Amino acid sequence: MKITGIILAGGHSRRMGADKALLELGGVPLISHLAARLSIVANSVCIACGAEEREAYRFLRLPLIPDRYPGQGPLAGLHAALWRSNTEWNVAAACDLPFASREIMQYMIGIAAAASYIDAVVPVNAAGKVQPLLAVYHSRLLPSLEDALERKRPRVMEWLDARKVHYIHEHEFPGSPQARAAALLNMNTPEDYQAAIKLASSFPKG
Repeated sequence: MKITGIILAGGHSRRMGADKALLELGGVPLISHLAARLSIVANSVCIACGAEEREAYRFLRLPLIPDRYPGQGPLAGLHAALWRSNTEWNVAAACDLPFASREIMQYMIGIAAAASYIDAVVPVNAAGKVQPLLAVYHSRLLPSLEDALERKRPRVMEWLDARKVHYIHEHEFPGSPQARAAALLNMNTPEDYQAAIKLASSFPKG
């Protein structure tokens, strides 16, 4: 099964005060870590971002897909990438999820491959919080995305609630207990970033 990898990048990052995609873990930008993981699980990788961020991400030498509905958040990025995708299934990941592993991506892809009736595979953490910005989506969702954006209803969960979704829970994730707990941690503030640096240093090397 062919897969398109989608990096959801850009956005205002008001609370962080900097572009989260370009923050570094281990001396490497988060977006570079994510591109490397996606390149393992997907046949091709693209970056969905606003026009104003395109120059900052050119160093990755990946296709840069501008929003067709600017200013409508991650749903607009997903829409733009699915509009350009030439595969049925797509794995999307946001740059502010520094511990989103290729193992969890591969696990979700496997579920999608075995269940043709679903529209998406989406993870849920131990507290019950859904994380739609690390998920596998079918390209047939494009019309529903376009409808939501045309109606200026870009709330991801509102859109997702009307889809056929297979949810996977944290206890199902592959990897060690530490990796499972970290998989859906996201960074919104400088404090979150410092916590991520500390957590990254605690993971086994190699």
